[in-house]
Amino acid sequence: MAIRYLIDSNVIIYHLNGDERATAFLRRHIQESAISQITYLEVLSFGYTDDATQLVSAFLDQFVLLDVTKPITLACVQNRKHKKIKVPDNIIAATAQVYNLTLVTHNTVDFSSLAVSVLDIFSSDLGS
Repeated sequence: MAIRYLIDSNVIIYHLNGDERATAFLRRHIQESAISQITYLEVLSFGYTDDATQLVSAFLDQFVLLDVTKPITLACVQNRKHKKIKVPDNIIAATAQVYNLTLVTHNTVDFSSLAVSVLDIFSSDLGS
């Protein structure tokens, strides 16, 4: 199955916190979803216990993990010309752009005015 979605960190966090909308979307689309190295880093940076860290890491390992590459870096530079955006969000947006993926996030404002397809599963019937 082809990769269609890039999952933002907040969607993973909502899932880990038991939000059924996030969980339902991930269950349905995990085989066609990827995460950025930034999402991997952000999610594992929470203060989990050692046991919880192992569980979260195993969950994240189910996704295709996309590295930060030179094309992503160059897309970040272009994005900054259009919008002042935090570096982690910019890398995630640029990853979606370079791989032509739909970015699944609840923070749509962070990515507004960038040339990236965004899906907020929390305000859409597509999330279930």
